[in-house]
Amino acid sequence: MNINDIIVKPIITEKSSNQLMSNVYTFEVNPNATRTDVKRAIELIFAKSEAKVGKVNIIKVRRKSKALGKYRGFTKGYKKAIVTLTQGSIPIYGSEGVENNEKKAIKVIDTDKIMEEASKEA
Repeated sequence: MNINDIIVKPIITEKSSNQLMSNVYTFEVNPNATRTDVKRAIELIFAKSEAKVGKVNIIKVRRKSKALGKYRGFTKGYKKAIVTLTQGSIPIYGSEGVENNEKKAIKVIDTDKIMEEASKEA
């Protein structure tokens, strides 16, 4: 699994915004991701802000029944990760580290290159 595919998006709710002050961040993650995958992805993607993950909790959010007029269906179920940092921060909307509103290109990480370098070091 590619590191860029592990974290789908941050979950920004009132509760998760209140937890930002205590260095707890909430993300929607790939359904096949494990705790170690999420930890490795957070530390590599946000290496510039020196983020060190202390703890990762994984929760499977079930789909819910939903009705729209006479039609019935379900909302999408997903997997979410609650990440506690011991050091650093992650620049998400509403947290410190976001100084300006300039649009920046997303940096794509070449995981094959990282894995090759790790195997050479070992």
